[in-house]
Amino acid sequence: MMVTRRDFMIDAIALAGAAGTMRAVAGESGFDKDSYDTLRKQLRAYYPSDGQGTNQRCKEPALAEAYEKIKQALEAWAAGHPGYDALDVRRESYRLLAEQFVPVLFTECPFYFEAGVNGGWSGDRPARLVNALCNRFYREQGLIPDEAFELLHARINQHFALCCGPFSDDMHHLPPFHAVMTQGFAGLRADTAAALAKCPANDPHGRKFLETALAGFDAVHAIQLAFAKRAEEILKHPDLKPHERRNMELVAVAAKRCPWEPPQTFHEGLNTLWFLREILGYADGLNCFALGRPDAWFIGLYRADLAAGRLTEAEARDLAARFLLQADCHYDGMVPVAHYSDHELEIPLTLGGCDADGKPVYNELTEMFIDAHFELGLVFPKMHLRIAQNSPAAYLRKIGDQLMKGHAVFALFNDDRTVPQFEAFGLPTDRSRDYVCCGCWDGNVDTWTDVDTANYMSMTRILELMIHPDPAVEKAVKIRVDSFADAKSLTEARDIYYRNFMRFFHSVLSEYTRWGRQNAKIFPHPLYSACLEGCLAKRRDTTEGGTAFRPRVVTLAFLANVVDSFCAIEKLCFEDKVCTLPELLAVVRANWAGPRGEKLRTKAMEAPYWGDNTESSNGLMKWFIDSVSRDLEGYENDCGGPFVLATWIYREFNYWGKQTKATPDGRRNGDRLAQGFAPSEYRCKAGVTTVFNALGSLDHTRLYASNANLSFEKTSMTPELFEAVFRVACKKDMHLLQPNCFSVEELLDAQAHPERHRDLIVKVCGFSARFIALSKEWQDEVISRHRLK
Repeated sequence: MMVTRRDFMIDAIALAGAAGTMRAVAGESGFDKDSYDTLRKQLRAYYPSDGQGTNQRCKEPALAEAYEKIKQALEAWAAGHPGYDALDVRRESYRLLAEQFVPVLFTECPFYFEAGVNGGWSGDRPARLVNALCNRFYREQGLIPDEAFELLHARINQHFALCCGPFSDDMHHLPPFHAVMTQGFAGLRADTAAALAKCPANDPHGRKFLETALAGFDAVHAIQLAFAKRAEEILKHPDLKPHERRNMELVAVAAKRCPWEPPQTFHEGLNTLWFLREILGYADGLNCFALGRPDAWFIGLYRADLAAGRLTEAEARDLAARFLLQADCHYDGMVPVAHYSDHELEIPLTLGGCDADGKPVYNELTEMFIDAHFELGLVFPKMHLRIAQNSPAAYLRKIGDQLMKGHAVFALFNDDRTVPQFEAFGLPTDRSRDYVCCGCWDGNVDTWTDVDTANYMSMTRILELMIHPDPAVEKAVKIRVDSFADAKSLTEARDIYYRNFMRFFHSVLSEYTRWGRQNAKIFPHPLYSACLEGCLAKRRDTTEGGTAFRPRVVTLAFLANVVDSFCAIEKLCFEDKVCTLPELLAVVRANWAGPRGEKLRTKAMEAPYWGDNTESSNGLMKWFIDSVSRDLEGYENDCGGPFVLATWIYREFNYWGKQTKATPDGRRNGDRLAQGFAPSEYRCKAGVTTVFNALGSLDHTRLYASNANLSFEKTSMTPELFEAVFRVACKKDMHLLQPNCFSVEELLDAQAHPERHRDLIVKVCGFSARFIALSKEWQDEVISRHRLK
C-alpha cells in the first residue's frame, strides 16, 4: 500500500530551511545541534505529543488506515478458518503486513526502517492482532484457568511480584544482529528452507513452524523493497533540495539489497540496526530493545568507505548524528516525568568493551557516537558503555568528563564480569565477548539468547507482611507467613523470614513455569525464532524453548532494605538489647511514632547497613544471595532454561515504596526503597571506597546481573578520578554501574531557574531524563540522594 494523500514526507519538505544540510560541521567535533532542527521537526511531527505525557504513538493517517485494513482482513480470515492455530494466523498476518505496508521515509534522513511502531514499543502494532485472535484459546482450550490469572494479577497489584506479560515476559527481545549481519535475511531464509527439506514426516508442528517462518522472511523482503520503490518515487519530486536528493538516492540503492543481503557499507550497517529493531517489531509483534554495537561491528566498513572515497569523515559524522536523532525524537523530552513509563524509550546503544578477539574497542566511531550524543544534547538512545579494567584511559575519562558536565546518560557494563558469565553458561567465547547491552541494564548475546528478563520479586513485601499482618492480602496472594516475634536470635529470625520468602518465591516461579508454556500457543515469533541459534535445528519457536540459551531472570528487589532491617534487629534486640524484638516490631507497626519510637529509630539508623563494608552487613547480604542461588539450582523455567538472579530495579523503588509500610531499617510508611544493589538512601553515609569494597565482598557469579545506581559529589570528582572509580568497579566484579554526578546547589538552581539548565540530564533509575522535565516529586528524590565522595 502507498500513501494516497499528498505524501507526508513531501509535505515535510516545506519545513526545510537553511538548517537542513547533508554535512553538519561545527565545533571541534563536528556536531551542530541547530543544524538538525528540520529532521527533529519531521520526526516529532510523525510521533507527536499530546502534552499530557510521553506519547510515542505515530499519528500518520496512512498507517492507521493500513492497520484497520489488516485487522478487518485477519478477522475475516479467522472467521473463515475456525480451526486455526497461532501459526496459521501468524502466517496470514505476514502476507497482509507485506501487502499493506506503508514505507515511511524522511527527506532529512538517509535511513529506511520506519513502520510507526518504535520497535514494537508504541502505536498500534498490526502483528499483535494475532494475539487478539488467539487469546480465546485460553478459555476454549483450557490453557490457563481464570484462577491462575486472578492470582497473577493479585500478586502484581499487591506489589509482591511483577511479570511483563502473562506468566512470561513477552516484551523484551534482542534483535538477531549477528545472524543478519553475517548471512542477511536471504541466507537465513535459505537455512530455514534447508531445515524444512529435512523435517521428518512425524513432526508436522515443526514443519508448520518452518513454513510460517519462510512466509515471514518473504514479508521482510517485500517490505525492504517497498522502501526502495518509495525512495524512487520521492526522487521524482522537483522540489527536492540537494541533500534531500542525496538521502533518497542512498535509500533507493541500499534498500534493493540490504539487509536481505549483509551490509557492505557504513550506511548500510547503521540502517540494518534500526531495520531489525523496527521491522521485527512490526512483523512479529515483538518489543525489540537494542541498537547493537556500531563501533565494534562497523569500524571495518567505515574505514573501507573512507579508503574507497565512498564517504568522508564529515559525512560519516552526519550519518552518526542522524542515526542517533531517530531515537531522541519519538517523544517530547520536555513533557513532565510524572507517571510510571513517562520518558521511557527502550532504545539502548552499545559502545566500547572488547571485540570478539578480546581486544579493547575504543576507536574513531566510539568517539564519534559519544561526542554526537553529548553535543546534540540527546537523552536517547540510552548510552550503554562497556568497560573493563584494561579500558583505555581516554575512554574512561571521556565518560567522566561528560558526567561532570551534566550528561548522566550512561550505564556502564563490566566486561570482566559479564564475559566470563556467558562463557560459564556454555556460550562460545567469541560470542560472549560480543555481547550487546539492552533494555535498562541487560547484557545478552544476540542470536544465541532470548532472555525472559522482567520479573521482579519484592523481598521487603514479605518482611512487611510479617510485621504488619493482613489476612485479606495473605488470602488474595495465597501466601502464608510465620511470625518471627518470638525469635531468640538473629539467626532464628532470619531463618524464619527466609522460609517465608522462599515458600512464596517457589510458588510464584512454579506458576510462571506451569502456565508460561502456554505462551507459545498464543504468541509465537517464527520469523524472529528462525534467526536464533537452535530454533531451526529443533524446529521449534523460541517460546517453546527452541533458542540455544533462554534463562529467566528474577530480581531480588529491595534486598538492601531486608539486610538493613536484620542488621537493626541484631543491633537493637540481640547485641545492645535496648528493646525486645516484639517491642521493636510494635514500634515499627506504629510507624516509629512517639518519643520511644523516635529513640529506637535513631538507634536503628545507627546500626550497620548494606554498603558500610562491615562484617555484619556484608555477611547478611552474601548469605541471602548465596542461599537463594543454591535453592534455585536445578529449577527449570517454562522453556527449559535456568532461573537466574538479578538485583536491578526500575521505578518500583519509588512507586512500590509508597505502598510499603514501615520496616525495621528506619523506613517510615511510604518511604522509597533501595535501588538495585545500591545502599539505601536513608542509611548510606559512606564514601565510594567503602561502598565499592562492600559490593566487592560478594560472589557475583551467583548473579546474572546486578545494578548499582550511585551518585557522586560533583565538587569532589575529576575525569581522572572517575577513571579510577570505573576501574575499581570492574575489579570489584560489579556487573553494572549507573552513575550520576551533581551537586545539590546545581540541582536547586535548576529547580529555581529551569531555563538555565535545559541540557542537564540525570540518571533516574533504568532511564535518564532532563532534570527540568522531572516532576517536583522526582526532582526532590534525585536531590536527596546520597552522593559518594
